[in-house]
Amino acid sequence: MGKKKIITIVCIIIIILVIGVYFAVDYFLDKDLEKQEQELQETIDEYGTVNEENVVTLVAKFNTEVMDNGLEYPASDDYFTVENDVYWYALYEDIYLYIEPLQYSGDTEKDIVDMTAINFPKDSENQDMALQFAKHLIKANNNELTDTEIDELIEEAKKASKDKKVANNGKGITVALAENETTYEYQIVRLYAETE
Repeated sequence: MGKKKIITIVCIIIIILVIGVYFAVDYFLDKDLEKQEQELQETIDEYGTVNEENVVTLVAKFNTEVMDNGLEYPASDDYFTVENDVYWYALYEDIYLYIEPLQYSGDTEKDIVDMTAINFPKDSENQDMALQFAKHLIKANNNELTDTEIDELIEEAKKASKDKKVANNGKGITVALAENETTYEYQIVRLYAETE
């Protein structure tokens, strides 16, 4: 055999191997992608999702819940500050609402809400009011929840807090009762579907 024939055969073998490897890698990547998509769908089915909300809209929904239910202490720009890229609203004496965006820009109309919370001291005399604010905040995050579902989420969050876990009923939010040495927080995290 001549050198040209050997080189041609080797080139053909290399081309066949490259094509085979390409299709094998493509096949396994597609399988992996399918598996990831299936896992994402299972997570969405288990935890649910909600639509994206900006800070302004969520505060407006919270204020509507507060006023419609007679608390009379809505979140106001008069008692508003930003600290460490988190929006804080003083509600009543030692009770605060804070909103943590997915990505902070300083523009409440652009910033999409990731987590909201009612923050109050452990020794507060206003714990019952803080709980009422928390219920209205949960409703503002998902207005399809019934009062019974909200109560169940709060009770589950209290029990789960011992193990640092969260409550979820498959409707797009999680609820947690977090604490440190001096403070309690009812935290509500919004779950969004992945966008491409």
